[in-house]
Amino acid sequence: MSTEVSTPPRAEPRPGGLSGRPPASGRRPTSRRQRGAAVREALAAMRRGGLMTLAATTTMLVALAVAGGGALVSANLVHLATLLEDQVEVVVLLRDGLTAAQQHRTLAAVEALPGVRRAVLVGRAEALRRLQATYGMPASLAASLPSNPLPDSIEVRVRDAARIREVAEATRRLPGVDDVVFGTPVVDRVVAVTRAVRVSAAAVAGVLAAAALLIITNTIRLTVSARRQEIEIMTLVGATPGFIRGPFLWEGALQGALAAAAASCLLGAGYAWLAARVDASLPFLPLLPPPAVLPGVLALVWAVGIAVGIVGSALGLRRYLVL
Repeated sequence: MSTEVSTPPRAEPRPGGLSGRPPASGRRPTSRRQRGAAVREALAAMRRGGLMTLAATTTMLVALAVAGGGALVSANLVHLATLLEDQVEVVVLLRDGLTAAQQHRTLAAVEALPGVRRAVLVGRAEALRRLQATYGMPASLAASLPSNPLPDSIEVRVRDAARIREVAEATRRLPGVDDVVFGTPVVDRVVAVTRAVRVSAAAVAGVLAAAALLIITNTIRLTVSARRQEIEIMTLVGATPGFIRGPFLWEGALQGALAAAAASCLLGAGYAWLAARVDASLPFLPLLPPPAVLPGVLALVWAVGIAVGIVGSALGLRRYLVL
């Protein structure tokens, strides 16, 4: 099998020195013409590689798609944990006989507490209407009551569910507050579940990302190793390390970009389809909408694909070139 190599650059003597600049060893081509030549050589090498290029790009595509899928799963798990914590609230029961001005002063005091994200005043009439709607009580039954037994209250949402006890104790000491209810056992379980979900999401994303980086790096290194004869020939005919390294780095970047583009199409179409199906079949399981999650994940896929392609090429060349 013949090995095609490009003609290495010849150092032209310049006035004032042998070459007018430090030795080219270890430096990348910096001029536009040199970069263009490196890109053209990288494209030619990819065409010559044929099946090897296809196999490497496909392997990178699979690794990036798996890592991107892990990132989507992780983002949705964190989203679901946040939604679950958002349902945790403190109900502040107000004393009977408070005037509207006193109730609003208590509401303002609650809103000013650290850790409070939102506080809403709920009148006893609204509380009775919600009770009827929740349990399907007929209006005649409510009308038969001598008076509304429910108190006025303030519904409080906290910024961090783990700090709900601090908020509850602080509201209990405010003037006009009769009692505070926040469902201690349920809140403890919710906080434990959401913490486990967040840790699991980070672990899933980390493991899949590490596996993808390892697979891609080794794949690129193998493709470089398969062309070691070409590298040795170029070295023997006088090519500088920078001249040899440039096309390989561009080739790694281009393969990473191709794999990232294909993985982006796969992830984008697959997630949009899955989100639509889940929204139609499982409305109680709200996934992140595609416009909210795909741009960030796909940008990460592109960045990882190109960066790891370059790093893998550089690592593969270290065995054959003196950096």
